Amino acid sequence: MINKTLVALAATFTLALPGAAMAGSNDMDVIVDGNSGATTRTIAVSVADLNLASANGMRRADSRLIRASKQVCGYVNGSIIPVTDDYRTCYGSAIEGARSDLNTLAQRQG
Repeated sequence: MINKTLVALAATFTLALPGAAMAGSNDMDVIVDGNSGATTRTIAVSVADLNLASANGMRRADSRLIRASKQVCGYVNGSIIPVTDDYRTCYGSAIEGARSDLNTLAQRQG
């Protein structure tokens, strides 16, 4: 009985986390989602301190998105674990969606 309760509680938190990340974001956050197998991770990346109308601001924002995309897909710096096809798929999807959202923010700011 206790195991079923713990499993249900863990599932509830897992499903609630992406929504909590979205609820805590503001208008100048880019949400980065990574789906790796059955796991979904979400990070809100703030770009509020950057001027997205400048090339330097966009480069800095893109650097943040690359780092967050790697993180949500499970990449760890210094890891000796080989990069898998699952990671490549997750990263490609995460960075593509994040860059699309960044471009939308840049157009609104500019």
